[in-house]
Amino acid sequence: MKVSNFDKPSIKAIRVAMDEALAKVSKEYGIKISTGNARFSADEVTFKVKANVIGTGGVVKTKEAQAWDIYASSQGLGHLSVGDSVELQGKTFTIKGYNTRARKSPINIEDSSGRGYKCSVSMLKMYNPSNS
Repeated sequence: MKVSNFDKPSIKAIRVAMDEALAKVSKEYGIKISTGNARFSADEVTFKVKANVIGTGGVVKTKEAQAWDIYASSQGLGHLSVGDSVELQGKTFTIKGYNTRARKSPINIEDSSGRGYKCSVSMLKMYNPSNS
């Protein structure tokens, strides 16, 4: 398929091809690579590509996961770790990290289908209190 100008359908096709090619690189180097947002005009497209090291237990080492180790205990969440399952409003989520730039909802969580969400420290404490 030759692209003469960029539009949403062509960018989606390119993203799928990039993800397939990057999956091979991810496997070869033992890292996680993902394509992010794309900005485009008719003649140019720019994709954001992110690569992360995979740590022990298969957990991806993101800056948010590293920030969790620093900020969790000071926020009263020391009893929880990245990768733990938590209950919020009757649904199960996995803790992904702590976003230091998000003032109101700094906790990054993910549902079972892999969709990312964020919540406040107080909400996480309310539904998952410390046992101490």
